[in-house]
Amino acid sequence: MIANHAETGEVRGERQRTAGNTRVAVIGGGLAGLVAARDLALAGARVTLFEGSDRLGGRVHAVQLAGAPFDVGAEAFATRGGSVAALLTELGITDRVVQPANLGAWVVGDAGPLPLPPGGAIGIPAKPLAAAARKHLGWLGAVRAAAEPLLPRARNIDGDTTVADAVRSRLGERVLQRLVRPITLGVYSAEPERLPLAAVAGLSAAYARTGSLVLAARELREASVAAGGAVASLAGGMTTLVSVLAETVAALGCDIVLGASVDALSKGAAADAPWKLMGGGGEPIPGSGHFDAVLLAVPESAARALLQAAAPAPSREAAAPAEHDIEVIALAIDDDRLDAAPRGTGVLVAAGAGIAAKALTHVTAKWPDRAATVSPGTHVLRLSYGRAGSAPETADLDPAAALALAHRDAAAILGMHVDADRIVGWERQRWHVGAPPGASPRLTVPPRAALAGDWVSGTGLASVIPGARAAAAGLLRETAHITHNTSRNESPVSPA
Repeated sequence: MIANHAETGEVRGERQRTAGNTRVAVIGGGLAGLVAARDLALAGARVTLFEGSDRLGGRVHAVQLAGAPFDVGAEAFATRGGSVAALLTELGITDRVVQPANLGAWVVGDAGPLPLPPGGAIGIPAKPLAAAARKHLGWLGAVRAAAEPLLPRARNIDGDTTVADAVRSRLGERVLQRLVRPITLGVYSAEPERLPLAAVAGLSAAYARTGSLVLAARELREASVAAGGAVASLAGGMTTLVSVLAETVAALGCDIVLGASVDALSKGAAADAPWKLMGGGGEPIPGSGHFDAVLLAVPESAARALLQAAAPAPSREAAAPAEHDIEVIALAIDDDRLDAAPRGTGVLVAAGAGIAAKALTHVTAKWPDRAATVSPGTHVLRLSYGRAGSAPETADLDPAAALALAHRDAAAILGMHVDADRIVGWERQRWHVGAPPGASPRLTVPPRAALAGDWVSGTGLASVIPGARAAAAGLLRETAHITHNTSRNESPVSPA
């Protein structure tokens, strides 16, 4: 079934100016590429989407566990800003939105397993003197944090300041180590020393307004825009969004070419010279023809390599981006003791806790609709490994050793022993993820090219979707004057 193709005002306006059937290549079939391709096609562009693998969706992916599909990539979206809700409305699937159970999350750290204080942003407590925060910080740490709004505004804190520097100087070491670090590792896969304040949605701007991290966290929480704040998902998992977008893009006349690895781009020196796409050996991709514009929805390292080949840049731009791998291990466990959700919806693990995993999500406790798809007493847990600057602890483990590590970590996090024979299924999935925006040297983008993805706009669908739409809108403005004498039904690539 093809979804409703309602248009935003911005895209509708671009459609009116794009009468020449601009030919656009979207490279990358993850969520950013699909969203951008849809907006481009709605505006009248002739779009071909190239995906190197045999499926669409990128890091939105599901596997079968205990007879049902479960996400092993993105499992939810933050509701901040309303950008995801707007897209779901346009696609006509708002009736599929589901909410998580109100069980709260936990942190395992120096003080043992404790519920995460409600409110705040990336662990910065909105109410430092509340009982939940005091359990983590003690009276000394809680009073130190509570006094922060009374401190003079620190003029040297801005969007380029690292989260670690800002939190340590304003709130103290306990807030950084016991609350903030586990969340930045779990949500951003990055140590707070590697995460710019601007990478946390809204936090830098809120600090600039209030002069206080505590007041900024409180403001963001009240506005429901804090990273790691309110989230939702889709019935059946987030792959529902991929399926609907793929149907929509195809129905709009886009050509989708799977298994097409674009290894190089070529473009003449003139600003209006067409783009050519090359595969292995530097040969043009068969039937791809020329394109007026390209949108790269690929990892940062791939984007840098493609643009460097097309228009060599100064050596300072050739620095390796701060990308890294993470690994997700999902366990299906038949043990009705887990019905009690002993750690709420999941757990973030502080450094030094003696546990290799950085986080555990109790999927069937967090999402009641997912629990309904498996037998009573069966539960699905997701454990995450890996962070910026280091390989996942599971990277070199064979399947048996990886499963054993996940089993041990789950028991340590949950505080309960689970017999190995209670594990009725498991899967592992490796992901390559980008660094937060601003963590790598600036990349110069030539005319008629655009970039999209988490490394461009920030972590999570609430950042990736508006970023992809903005990239598409920018290309449409840049190519609005182009006209071709070809029919809209012609395509620069033969359907695969």
